[in-house]
Amino acid sequence: MTMTPEELLRAFHARNVEYLRLGHDRLAAARFVVDAAIELRGPALDVGTGKGLLAIELARRGLEVVSIDVDDQERGLARLLADDAGLASRITFEDGNAAKLPYADGRFGCVAMTDVLHHLADPHPVLREMARVVNVGGILLIAEFDEQGFELVSRVHRAELEQDRKLMARATAKFLVKGCM
Repeated sequence: MTMTPEELLRAFHARNVEYLRLGHDRLAAARFVVDAAIELRGPALDVGTGKGLLAIELARRGLEVVSIDVDDQERGLARLLADDAGLASRITFEDGNAAKLPYADGRFGCVAMTDVLHHLADPHPVLREMARVVNVGGILLIAEFDEQGFELVSRVHRAELEQDRKLMARATAKFLVKGCM
């Protein structure tokens, strides 16, 4: 079942509420990561952009951003969120493999990633590519979950799984009741 853009945004915001309930503000986390960089120069590359929260925060700082991710659905949601934030014109969303970046050496003033390393079987090719495309004096900005962050994400996923199980149980019960009539 394909969700409409409005449904995708609602689902994102609902999940964000769950993160907030557990004490994690994903938008503030992106701000914190960008604030950690002393002086940012563009253009910026966001590697493994996911939902685009880091790309959006970099664009808020006035940078032109190239956002790369292999997941079509994540890129689609990232585009919606960037548009919702009024920043879509500052961000170019591209499909691509971070281990083989299609950019010239030294192309970017800032190359960033957040919460991507744990998705990679071997992060070395990606890190080499990031170092290759950042220009001399540029910034590599890398942030990753700590153990508490991984536990928080696990709690959100467990809560969502439990909610899905309850919905399936209700749907099955309705089907069985209708089937018996």
